[in-house]
Amino acid sequence: MFYQMQQTIIKTAVSRCDLRKRAGVTFAILFCLICGLGCTHTPPPPERPELSKQFYNNLLTAFSARDYALVKTGLQKIEEAGIEDKRTLYLKAMVALIENRTEDAITALKAALVFDPEYAEAHNTLGSIYMQQKRFAEAETEFIEACSNANYQTPEKAYLNLGKLYQLQDKNEQAQGCYIKAATINPDYFPPHYELCSLYISLNKFELAAQEAEKARQLSPEHPGVWLQIGEIEKAQQNDYAAIEAFRQVLELQSIGSFADRATIQLNLLTNAK
Repeated sequence: MFYQMQQTIIKTAVSRCDLRKRAGVTFAILFCLICGLGCTHTPPPPERPELSKQFYNNLLTAFSARDYALVKTGLQKIEEAGIEDKRTLYLKAMVALIENRTEDAITALKAALVFDPEYAEAHNTLGSIYMQQKRFAEAETEFIEACSNANYQTPEKAYLNLGKLYQLQDKNEQAQGCYIKAATINPDYFPPHYELCSLYISLNKFELAAQEAEKARQLSPEHPGVWLQIGEIEKAQQNDYAAIEAFRQVLELQSIGSFADRATIQLNLLTNAK
């Protein structure tokens, strides 16, 4: 009798063990189906090589030092290593622009945008290229894309470029709005004040031009273009002596160049009139 009880206990234990095993197998199969793994033991994909922070910083240092040959060598090594990074593609575009390889720059910027469609700096730069090529509709699309990116750390640059684009098309009201927006975002940003001043001069709004010229002068007192604007405003308001002093200041800051040439012409007109 004891033997029969022992056999019954053993059979019961075995049955319970089998049930547990079957339940475990069933659960494993269900888990694989739910997760879409198909229970195949495929090896994980190899890790994509990444750009080291130190190497990228070295590239930036070389770029800042205008050692473009070194930058190109570094970029070539990155490509050979199979590393894909939007930042290096942007840097590649910058080198191409410096070397007047515009189409190569466009290709690199578009490749960067494939990695990150919201890469605002790439949109802004691509828009600048299109603007120079007078592809105004495409440029506007790129600038608006950059302006509307809430994560863009310097949206004032995109608004400035959008303002220039509108001004090129004689859309002065839109241009004014963009310049004001850029200056509002960053009051210490010199270019929108300078561009606003030029716009107001072209529209004969000399009081508004004078206000922007003063803001620009405070931000960049040694910029010859600012003093040229001041001279033009003073001359338009018939303040000849103040205009002469402003044009002379231009020549002190820049003896040769476009600003100097324009200041010299104005000085000759004013001094000969005396």
